[in-house]
Amino acid sequence: MSTDPRVDWYGTDKDDDIDDFYGRNDLIYAGKGNDSLRGGIIDTSTTVFVGGEGRDQIDAVSHQNTLRYSLLTDSYRDATHSHADLIESFDVTQDTIDVAALGFSGLGDGHGDSLKLLYNAAQGLTYLKSFDSNADGQRFELVFKGDYSSSLTDANFQTLTAGTGFNDHLQATASGSETLMGYAGRDTLTGAAGQQRLDGGAGGDTLTGGAGADDFVFSSRADSVQNDGAQGARGRDLITDFSAADADLVDLSTLGFTGFGNGLDGTLKVTVNAAGDKTALQSLETDADGNRFEIYFSGDLRAELNRDTVIFGNTSADKVITSLTRDDQDILGTDKADHLTGGAAHDQILGFAGDDTLVGGAGNDAMAGGLGADTLTGGVGNDDFVFYSIGESYRTATEDHSDLITDYAAGDHLFALDLGFSKIGDGSADTLKLDYDAAKDQTYLHALTADDQGRFFQVTLAGKHTDVSIALDGLYVDQAPIEIIGVDPTGHAPV
Repeated sequence: MSTDPRVDWYGTDKDDDIDDFYGRNDLIYAGKGNDSLRGGIIDTSTTVFVGGEGRDQIDAVSHQNTLRYSLLTDSYRDATHSHADLIESFDVTQDTIDVAALGFSGLGDGHGDSLKLLYNAAQGLTYLKSFDSNADGQRFELVFKGDYSSSLTDANFQTLTAGTGFNDHLQATASGSETLMGYAGRDTLTGAAGQQRLDGGAGGDTLTGGAGADDFVFSSRADSVQNDGAQGARGRDLITDFSAADADLVDLSTLGFTGFGNGLDGTLKVTVNAAGDKTALQSLETDADGNRFEIYFSGDLRAELNRDTVIFGNTSADKVITSLTRDDQDILGTDKADHLTGGAAHDQILGFAGDDTLVGGAGNDAMAGGLGADTLTGGVGNDDFVFYSIGESYRTATEDHSDLITDYAAGDHLFALDLGFSKIGDGSADTLKLDYDAAKDQTYLHALTADDQGRFFQVTLAGKHTDVSIALDGLYVDQAPIEIIGVDPTGHAPV
């Protein structure tokens, strides 16, 4: 696996043109539409193409490529038309075809788990196809420009270790890239050195990736479910060794979830049990049988489950985005003391009540601690620190409940709109004052006039600051700094 940072590209439902160009270690999720995709041109570039639905044209010009197909409708033929992707520049010495999720393991007669290879000299095209159709008359087909009739072999396919419809124990080989498919049953899938893709299928499975960067794949919302009813079935999967440091991923790209949130409106919520040794990634929306999607993890992974480690796809955007520029990670706390950490993207973090610790990480982040004395660290990038009410950060005549911003720097901004303040001044009336305490090495942005509850608005900044960029009443702001659908930032945490 490349040691270069991975960049994810996300297409739209339209016909996208995505050119990786200088990328080194990238994944392209094109989405629906007839897309045109091109890998990176650097000598060490590696690209994983997931074309999705539509007739995509993929130029596998990268040094090393993987063509991944997770659904039959990604590339297929029916009784009247071809809806197959066209592949250019495929290099049989180093490129891989990943159709393991469809149950195909290599070349053969085109029936069962094999695919037939046929060259049409008149067209100058090679067809890789199955002759077995699904209930809708669709059968897998992929088209290559050029003659691959004798050069493409089983070695070009992702290795598939498949289970049955019963309780299976699947063990990966010692090295290399491999897909473990459990199918139905309560399966135990165990990886090894190398990069594995573990897909337990239906039933409550136990997944262990082992050493290396592993993908934990969920192809259906029914693959890992929890039912809270008195007689409810429990079929959620347990991932025992998920590690962001090892570049592990949770692949939910085909499930339609939109991102992190409160577990409603298509979002997934991150919760940790009382003992702090299990983490759940869960939807709170149930189907007609009372089942809801949920994955269980060993350990407290609140700091590791984010948009850099969980792949949702691009379910609603109207433009192509990448993991370097996206602004779509919403991280929500609770009414307790939370520790919330963002990723490398532009994160939006709400702490709600409790004495929270919010860390933005890289990217231009927006964060609001909410009620309680919170500690806010923006990290690298230009960050927004947002205050919706005086009760979120204040002092009284006898107590200090102010938030602490640990790393305010030029380029960061504070927002204190609708709190009754209009400018920086002497702290009286509708003004805020900056004061530095040398003994504590802290700067206070505060009011010297109390509200009707005896509270003085105050924000504490580590270090000495003589100038602070802050948006106050009377200033035009074209967009709220934090806008999470279905969540009121001024209220309590969703339940």
